[in-house]
Amino acid sequence: MKRLIIAAILLALVIATYLTSLFYITDSCNTAKSMIQNTIKVYSEKETAEKEAKNTQKYWDKKEPLLSIFVNHDRIDDIETAISLMNVYAKIPKNELFYEYADNVKVLIHQILEDTKITMHSIF
Repeated sequence: MKRLIIAAILLALVIATYLTSLFYITDSCNTAKSMIQNTIKVYSEKETAEKEAKNTQKYWDKKEPLLSIFVNHDRIDDIETAISLMNVYAKIPKNELFYEYADNVKVLIHQILEDTKITMHSIF
């Protein structure tokens, strides 16, 4: 009976940890995606979006340490690099590389969101 109670507690702990990580990853990635969308909108209107790009980078730097616990470090580093390059090109008016790196960040974040969804593929 003691083993069954311990197993139930461990199962509840695993499920709670997974759900917490799922909600944290989803919230962080969706907020980052909306910040990038806002940066793209401002860049297309004003031709520079330095302030918005810096805010996005600060947000990602704030969320990165805890995300690194749940997500592969390589993916986090790829996103951080792309955001840094997007930040550099956000200062230059009418630069197509800004849009390329912004889209790259959105795709990388989307991949993280897809990998955290509960599917048969992710379970097995």
